[in-house]
Amino acid sequence: MNIDHIRKEDIEAIMALEKTGIAHPWTSDSIEGLITDHDKAGLKACLEDGKLIGYIGAAYVLDEAEIGNLCVLPEYRGKGAGRKLLSSMIDLLKGKGCNTVYLEVEDTNVPAISLYEKFGFVKYNQRKDYYGPGRDALMYKLA
Repeated sequence: MNIDHIRKEDIEAIMALEKTGIAHPWTSDSIEGLITDHDKAGLKACLEDGKLIGYIGAAYVLDEAEIGNLCVLPEYRGKGAGRKLLSSMIDLLKGKGCNTVYLEVEDTNVPAISLYEKFGFVKYNQRKDYYGPGRDALMYKLA
């Protein structure tokens, strides 16, 4: 598995990927912003044959960053793609001078919560019903 920066030719595959696991997928313009905006970054995980199996996007300002999406194709979850993407993004953000990384995750997404906590993310807040009735957002940060 290779980790690399996303490119414009990846947008369609990323949009299809998001539809497999994200209730409110990003628009193509939002994904393109990860490529073109100077304060955003996007990484992809691809198999040796070039198949895109996951991606992560983040925005940063000064010494803070926020991870917006981390998504992996269902059949590749639990096999290290999310871990490699998250690790690579954290390293990229550190290189940009970020000291704190924020993210939010739905309270029912136990595998993602476990991954974030293994990386040292700490829950600091909760948004009640953020994803709909009974579906809270947990706010995490990594210093």
